[in-house]
Amino acid sequence: MSLVDKFENRMEPAFTHSFDPESARRQFRVSLFLVAAMALAAFILGFALPLNAPRSSPPTPAVSSDASDFSGRLLTLDSAD
Repeated sequence: MSLVDKFENRMEPAFTHSFDPESARRQFRVSLFLVAAMALAAFILGFALPLNAPRSSPPTPAVSSDASDFSGRLLTLDSAD
């Protein structure tokens, strides 16, 4: 038996097929307010973030150019039997 056979044509508790004009106007006003709020936030962020700012700090060299001060230990792969 498929899902189509079990489908009942009755209303869901929280879903209506009709709406009154006042609720449609209220929903439209809320939607317009949300779109305006997002546009204002994008406008403010656009001015708050500078365009020519560096994306990240330049990398610092991990090893100095003077190689004579090497203080590490080199490992060999030779096996000592």
